[in-house]
Amino acid sequence: MSRTDEHAEIREQLSLLIAGALDADAEARIARHVATCADCSAELAGWQRIGGGLRRLPTPQPSQALFERTRARVIAQMEAEGERRQNRLTLILVVFFSWAVTILAWPVFRFATGGFFSLLDMRFHQVWLLFGMFSALTWLAGGSAAILLSARRQNERRLAL
Repeated sequence: MSRTDEHAEIREQLSLLIAGALDADAEARIARHVATCADCSAELAGWQRIGGGLRRLPTPQPSQALFERTRARVIAQMEAEGERRQNRLTLILVVFFSWAVTILAWPVFRFATGGFFSLLDMRFHQVWLLFGMFSALTWLAGGSAAILLSARRQNERRLAL
């Protein structure tokens, strides 16, 4: 590397040196060069004045209104995420409940319509239609309950605001 190339490279890195963005090896190399080069030493002094002036500037602070709007927005997003999580859990529980009712209702339904020994007989006469309607009503009731719970929770949240 020629002396002019090194000189140009050092000058490009002086601002990074002042900002503290260089590793120890690069800092040492620049310090060695600046010790022997008056031009780079003068430019480094200029960068140091600029860096010192920038450090003395006050750090801008957000206005109180901006802070409150941001805080309110974060709280609203956290509440919305909590509500989505709660709705997801409610829906999962309703689905499991509907499945459990459907699966457990079959033996009860068979027992009520044909006696205990019909549990062992798996022939599907006209009973499957009644059981299908019962299952559909169970699922419909579970879905309706989930919708009503969600609507009620949204109304409560709206009234709380």
